Amino acid sequence: MTEMTAKDYAKIGFDEFLQSSDKEFPFEFDDIWLFLEQKRAKESWREKVTVFEDELKETEEALGENMLNVIMPVEHRFTEKQYIREFRAPAGHTVVSKIHNTNHPIFLLEGEVTIIEESGKKRVKAPYYSITEVGTKRVVIVHEDCFFVTVHPSEKTNIFDVEEEVIAKSFKDVNIEPKNSSSIDGFIEQVRNVI
Repeated sequence: MTEMTAKDYAKIGFDEFLQSSDKEFPFEFDDIWLFLEQKRAKESWREKVTVFEDELKETEEALGENMLNVIMPVEHRFTEKQYIREFRAPAGHTVVSKIHNTNHPIFLLEGEVTIIEESGKKRVKAPYYSITEVGTKRVVIVHEDCFFVTVHPSEKTNIFDVEEEVIAKSFKDVNIEPKNSSSIDGFIEQVRNVI
């Protein structure tokens, strides 16, 4: 006989809940299980990347804030309702990004890097671009000198105000607004309405 898993026990509890409720439930068990697995994976990634960043700061190779700006300069540009950030990093460094508070494009215009993020790991070579989603924090291992450009939606023109808007201080501060009912907040709200 096969040993019961946590999912098996959860399914039993879910079925018992449905039998005892007079309300119609809008979700299938497998959808809820998948949602919870993704939520746990997201929380696990956030914890791991934060611990890695803290450990990286303690190494001899870590650059203090002043040296970081010399070794990896950032240029700031503004245009109508957009903030453009240009970032250079020399080969041999590992960079942990800030926590992004806006959806925006990121372009690798020169170099080769490995990007490690919640969805996995990929090695990319310029030219390359992708979309950074709200709440993203990634580790970038620089194999060749690289040049990144990101374009953020913002009407602000002062770098301190812009960074306050486009960078979250912690994962708890991420500005996530539900875009549709499939978002986490929308999903949770629907479940609360049924119960």
